[in-house]
Order: sequence, then C-alpha cells, then structure tokens
Amino acid sequence: MLGVSGREWAGKGLNIQAIRPAQGKSGQETDMVIGAGITGLAAAYILQQGGHEVLVFESEPCCGGQAQTLTHEDFRFDLGGHRFYTKNEEVSQLVKKLVGDDLLTLQRISRIYINGRFVDYPLSFRSTISALSPMTSLQVVGSYARSRLPKFLGGLRRRKLETFEDWVTSRFGQKLNDIYFKPYSEKVWGVKCAELTADFAEQRIKGLSFRAAVQDMYRRFNKNVESTSLVKWFFYPRYGFGQIPDALSSSLKPGSLHLSSRVIGCLHDDRRITHIIVKQGDTFEQYSCRQVVMTMPIDEFVGLLEPAPPANVLTAAQALRYRDILICFVVFPREHVTREHWIYFGSPDVLFGRIHEPKNWSSAMAPQGATGLVVEIFCFKTDAIWSESDDKILSMVVKELDRLGLIKASEYQSGKVIRLEKAYPLYTRGYKENLATITQYLSRFGNLQCAGRNGLFCYSSGDRHMEMGIRAAKNILGEQHDLGQVGRECVYAEK
Repeated sequence: MLGVSGREWAGKGLNIQAIRPAQGKSGQETDMVIGAGITGLAAAYILQQGGHEVLVFESEPCCGGQAQTLTHEDFRFDLGGHRFYTKNEEVSQLVKKLVGDDLLTLQRISRIYINGRFVDYPLSFRSTISALSPMTSLQVVGSYARSRLPKFLGGLRRRKLETFEDWVTSRFGQKLNDIYFKPYSEKVWGVKCAELTADFAEQRIKGLSFRAAVQDMYRRFNKNVESTSLVKWFFYPRYGFGQIPDALSSSLKPGSLHLSSRVIGCLHDDRRITHIIVKQGDTFEQYSCRQVVMTMPIDEFVGLLEPAPPANVLTAAQALRYRDILICFVVFPREHVTREHWIYFGSPDVLFGRIHEPKNWSSAMAPQGATGLVVEIFCFKTDAIWSESDDKILSMVVKELDRLGLIKASEYQSGKVIRLEKAYPLYTRGYKENLATITQYLSRFGNLQCAGRNGLFCYSSGDRHMEMGIRAAKNILGEQHDLGQVGRECVYAEK
C-alpha cells in the first residue's frame, strides 16, 4: 500500500467526530489490516481462519503490492522476478495449498555482466576468473589472501565491520569488491558503499564466500564429492508470483477486501489505535479498531497518527530513505532472448541493473513465438529519468539491449513502464537509530502489529513477508512472536 503523509482530512473542513462510524457486518469492532500486499493478505487469511472478522484496506486498485503479476497484451510479468523458496514449513504448506499443481520447480540460472562477458551467479570461481585477465585474477586471489591472513600478509587487522564495504572487503578482498560488489551495489542503491551498513551485506550475501565459490568449483570437477552447489532449486507459480497473493485474496470472505481505499488517518488514545479513517473515492469512512496489522511504509504511517507523535519521532521517520525502481517490460518476436532467470549488470555504463525473462520461469507467461524482458532501472524519483515519458524510457532500454547484443532494436514490438516508489528500504548509516526511535514509540500501542517490508522497514524475501503476516495474525490470536526478528537473520535464499 502506498499511503500519504500528513492529515488529508484537515484540508477538507471535516470534523473528525462527525465522520460516520463504521464497523464490520457484526456491528462490533473489527480487526483492520492496512495494505493488501503478500504480508497483509497472509495476516487476514490467518485471522479469518481463526474466526476473526477482518477488513483489509488497500490504496491501489489491485492487491499483491510488489508481489503482483501484471499483464501486457498476451504477456504476464512480475515486478522484478520473485522466486519462492523457504525453510518455513508452515509457509511452504500454505503456498502449496493455495497454488496446488501450478507450483513449478526450477533450478536457478543467473549470470553477471562483467568486463563485457557473462559470468555465473552466485559467483563461480572458474567463471569469474575466466572473465578477468591473468594479472587481475592474481590480484583478486592476492587481495583475498591479504584479507584472510592479516598477520602474515599485512592486511587489515580484525575490527568492527560497520559498512557494507567493510563487510564485503573482509570476506572477498578489496580487488573483487572493486570489480563487482562495489559498482553493482552503488548502482542499485544510489549511495556509496561506505554509506550502506554492514548488516545489509550480512542479510543479503551472508551465505556466499570466496572459499565457498572455490569449493563449489572443486565439487563440479570431482563427481565423488557430494555437491552442495551454490545454485539453488526454487518454486514458481505457473502464472506468475502474483498467483500467491491472488489466491490469498480469493480465499478471504466476501466484503473483506477493499481496494482503492486509502488509509489517511489513525486515531489513538496513547495506548491503542482506536479508529482509522479511510478515503474511498470522494467519501471518508471512520472504522473503530480491535486489532491493527500495519504494512504500509512505516514513515508514512507515523505521519497519519492523531494526536501526532513527538517531534523526534517525526524527524526519525522523515530520515528513513528508500530506493525507487522503474520496471520496463519490452516484447520481442522471439521464442527466447536469454536462458537465465536473472542477469545482473553492475557496470555504471549500462542503463539498467537487472533483467529477467518471464518465459524462462514459466512457458505460460508468454505466447508461443514471442517473449518479453523485464528490465529494472534503479533510481530515485527525483532523478531525471523518473519523469521521462514512457516512450522515451522504453526507447532508451531497447537501444541499450541492442548495444549489449541481446536483441536488435528493429525487433522491438511494444512495451510498458511501471514506476515503483519506495521499492526497497535503504540501509544507510543512522537508519537503525531512527528506526529504533520509531518502533519504541509505536510499541505503546497494544493493538498494533507492524509487519512486512515497508511496515518494518526490512528488506527481506517473499516467504519472510508471508511469515511476518502469519506471525502478526497469530500474535492477535494469542501467541507471542517477535516480528522484528523475521527476515533480520541470514537470508538463506541468497546463499
């Protein structure tokens, strides 16, 4: 859900007390879920399974958030390509129940574009070295050795790893960091690696190491060694990842889900959220709350509270930063353009950061004889490209794909541009302290559960977002779970 900051009703000359109260069909206080992304829908599903009456409010005209699957002509595509992989048995069983026989099993195929060549990802030692000159390869190995054997080779002594760059350099060496991790990360996040925190690297690439990559190469050559390859198997719904939130929404009771319904105010008595104010078209409704599961951006939610939070909380909320994305879908009259699920482009000379071909995930995503590419351009909405026309952006994308040799510009048939605001929380220095200030204040509300990527300002994977929703609902049903710890652990799917 994309909320609005400030108190929208204030400019409408409305008296809050005069807004007509509304409850659920029973006439009693109802559990409220703010946001119909995969987290909010999972929470609503579990609450209804537990016998609770629930209303879900989503500002957009469709549910699923970033987990939705969109259509263009006869094509289907996800907003970035989301695989499903989990070690949580409850989440796994729920998805299998929802998707059934449409849940496909795939082996991950990804590559990185380095020095004009495509190399394996997760990093294969052999593939990575083959893309480098002999001298650079020796420098990579020597740099890694210095990072691991400081006492003997004069590298950095052990110290607290505070930044993303500290963490990666200590694990891979300065040279490989300079060749791949640093340029790609700075391209994706739009800030220097020295500004990103070490815990971000800890979450996203903890399972990956230089030694593991070398061991993986050895296993591939030695068939007698049991393989624990860095390449992973994963699940994917036949008709796109959006099949999961669609199935969740279809499982809710009729009248539970309200689309195009923006929450614009949250009233409280300093102990609990008492009412939420929702704008539906040109009308305003006030709903009394029993319990609230909040999945909208946490900084925006803080701005909707009435009475307003203290100044330091508002300041902390305003300091949180996000990364925006342009999603470009382009169609070509080919059976396939690539064989990969993802291709990553770290070079600052390439317009986009990542592409994926939906048809490589499921043949149902495109008609025969044609295919589409999803191209991700990482940016801020204040960047010039954000305000360019769709036609101009698509033209730039097609020209770049042609330059890289992936397609010919003359093959381009049609396309679509999606602008995703606040796509990813940005873990810059100071974010932990700001987030702690906010969460400490919100902890006073005994009936509030903050969950999801935006609700917790936590960059994690889809299965963890579902788990957050499930645990939030179970907290309401009487269990005790710390939602802040879900997704803060190692993100095993990125190993």
